[in-house]
Amino acid sequence: MGEYFQKRRDLLNILKSLHSTGIQNELDLPQIVVIGSQSVGKSSLIESMSGVLTCAHSNAIYLHTRCPMECRLQYGKVWSCKISLRFHVDRTGQPLTQIRNIPFGPALYNAEDVEKMLRRAQRAILRPDLDPSIFGDDSDLHVFGVPLTFSRNCVCIQVTGPNVPDLYFYDLPGIIANVGDGGNVADIKLVEDLAKSYIKKPNCIVLLVISCETDFENQGAGRLVLKDPALRQRTIGVLTKVDRIEFGGASKWLRMLRGEDQPLMHGWYCVKQRDMGQLQEGITWEEAKSYEMEFFQTTAPWADLNRVEQQRLGSQKLADRLGTILSNLVSKELPGIRKKVNAELDKVSERLKALAPPQIADPRRVVITLLRDFTKKLSKHIEGLPPVINPSDPTDTTSTGLLYNLNEAYDRFREKVHETAPQFRPWSSTANVDSQTEKRMLDSARQDDDAVGLGTTNSLHVDEVMDLAKRSRTRELPGNYPFAVKEKLILESAIQWSALAHDCFAEVKDITVKHIIRLISHHFKGYDHGGLQEAVSKITSEQILKCAAATVQKIDGLVQGECDPYTQNEEYFFAYKARILTRYKVIHQELQGKADLVTALQAYNSSNSSSTGNSNQWSYLNNAISNLANFGITIKAEDFVMLLPQHDLTPALDIMAEVRAYFQVAYKRFGDNVPKVIDADFIRAIDRIDDGLDVALMSMDLSTEKCLEYLQEPRTVILERTKLAGKKQRLEAAQSQLEQYYRG
Repeated sequence: MGEYFQKRRDLLNILKSLHSTGIQNELDLPQIVVIGSQSVGKSSLIESMSGVLTCAHSNAIYLHTRCPMECRLQYGKVWSCKISLRFHVDRTGQPLTQIRNIPFGPALYNAEDVEKMLRRAQRAILRPDLDPSIFGDDSDLHVFGVPLTFSRNCVCIQVTGPNVPDLYFYDLPGIIANVGDGGNVADIKLVEDLAKSYIKKPNCIVLLVISCETDFENQGAGRLVLKDPALRQRTIGVLTKVDRIEFGGASKWLRMLRGEDQPLMHGWYCVKQRDMGQLQEGITWEEAKSYEMEFFQTTAPWADLNRVEQQRLGSQKLADRLGTILSNLVSKELPGIRKKVNAELDKVSERLKALAPPQIADPRRVVITLLRDFTKKLSKHIEGLPPVINPSDPTDTTSTGLLYNLNEAYDRFREKVHETAPQFRPWSSTANVDSQTEKRMLDSARQDDDAVGLGTTNSLHVDEVMDLAKRSRTRELPGNYPFAVKEKLILESAIQWSALAHDCFAEVKDITVKHIIRLISHHFKGYDHGGLQEAVSKITSEQILKCAAATVQKIDGLVQGECDPYTQNEEYFFAYKARILTRYKVIHQELQGKADLVTALQAYNSSNSSSTGNSNQWSYLNNAISNLANFGITIKAEDFVMLLPQHDLTPALDIMAEVRAYFQVAYKRFGDNVPKVIDADFIRAIDRIDDGLDVALMSMDLSTEKCLEYLQEPRTVILERTKLAGKKQRLEAAQSQLEQYYRG
């Protein structure tokens, strides 16, 4: 029997040693967790098992647990108690990189001294910002500040004594349903979440404390545990305050004890703590245990239970059962824990090796190489990176990257400029033109330009243009009209181009800046902590602003140049004017009652002239076209519309055709020149050889000291390495304890 208890003691000792390393944060270590609603007698239960008096006399205030208490009970020849503090989270609840185990006060040899020291230790846990040593003499009570209401950090109690069972468990704060005046409602959830974080682990044995003084249904801890079938498989229930059961009310508690109601894998136990009279008498712990045994042996209905059921009565029976269950679980899980510790240690060591601080012999060379590589990459993007060359470039957001997006912006710009085309209507504003006829005429005009009938300028009818021309005449000879008329009509379109050009540049600039930011973030992603990425971003931004200012000036120059009509592109100008004038005259003649003739000329087919009416008439037309061809003059049948009799609106049609022809020349020129200027003075200028980004980056502070600063590791890497180092330390401590245990 002695060998069995020694083995059990050794198993609980290794468990205690593993918990002291803090390894329970990484591994699921076997443990017993005591939970119950507030004021159900948890503290008295722990006192009855350990001899730690948390209420030494009748006037004592019960110690309300506000943090987990780790209780290590062990047989020893002399009774003693040692208290320590374990900090594994900071004030905000965030995990510490290194667990702190701090002894608190001297060893205690009188059980009555424990309550006072536990209160002080708990105050130290609730004020983690203060030095724990000031709590030993209550000097903390004079320190200004607000303590935490609850904490995840632990007060650790190690009790040894001749009548102390070998046991190891955590006592958690009681589950609360409400808070008093001035209390924090959030504490209700905090305490429940703390309990859940412990009991969710598969190797956690739950000691559920239920008071017989209150209906089971009103105790939150019971609902928390018993609603989960998996938790029932690893829960031991204990009924307290059995001496306060109302007359006739014992049957429901007996059904639980027998497993008939709320059955648990490990069953239910009953304990009886000291009553008020015994507290007033000041009976000892040993006397209290004797009174408890006498109560169950002499008091109904407990004394009437069968022998098997009586094995579940008393704190000593409960402690023995808990010790057996826990030691069996440790014996079962220890080999697996050993493997997990070794595996985790290997994994952490490999990760730490990968995160080893870089050894940099020449920091200046490293930084300059990084900068040069970046400008080379930027140059490639500015020149263009088709997907066949670089299909996996993470900074490309489309199939061909930067230039693809820029070309789309330029296309949108040209479309918007095209939409500013003069909207001339070669019919009178008073003409009775229905919508269908107007659509057909516009469709005819669009054969030479899609912008006809669209756009952002107001439409002008031929009579309105004629009226403008007549009102503009001063001393011109008959049939002549001022150039200012055409100039005014041209400028109505050109005046819109400044905003369009600047909008285009703003879009191009935005696309370019975002693309370069992605390049910088990707290229310098490991160098943001030392300021290198920030420094490159700042200089790049300055270079972009400089190039942008120069580009805006160039665009303003282009816009200013378009304010004065001018072109040397005579061939295109005259050819387009002739085409559009013919269209205008055709449409106008149709509305003058010559629709049949105009239609016939437009539909004329020399190979099938008989189908269009008077064959002699079309024979003459064929001869005319043929004879003109002999003189090298190529003409189509519809061109003969121009020979129809003139009318008083002919000058207006000519003005309209000339203005429209000039717009076509100017819009194509402007639509090319603006993207060309942006490309030359902004896009390419960012990386220009003589004063581009490469030169600007080389003007940075590239001293050895500054480069070392630039190459500092990211904070995330440093933090991860620190956390891993702490974890490795805990794993190594656990490994050492395990190897020592297995060596015997």
